[in-house]
Amino acid sequence: MSWYFLVFSALCDAAYNVFLKRTHSFSDYGNLFFVVLFLAGSVAGFKKGIDSIQLGIAMVVWSGVAIIGTILLDVIIYKAKIDFKIAFFMLLCIISIIGLNYYSNK
Repeated sequence: MSWYFLVFSALCDAAYNVFLKRTHSFSDYGNLFFVVLFLAGSVAGFKKGIDSIQLGIAMVVWSGVAIIGTILLDVIIYKAKIDFKIAFFMLLCIISIIGLNYYSNK
């Protein structure tokens, strides 16, 4: 169950990054509300995730999922381009996350 909280936390962090970009120097209070909401979800989910996962492994997985989520949201919302190199290293990140998840349970 801790893995679900950790992934939820990382996805909240990715959403937080998107809304942070939309705040326009913190003058848009509607988007700022979502920044605070997703940031709180990220911190709370990470805390629940590290209850039964080693902190170092949790941090690596959380960072990887958050980075991949942020890049994908950037592509979907802001039409950013992903070239072969970025896609390749995202794939390596996903493989690393799967490996850490698999071997940390043994």
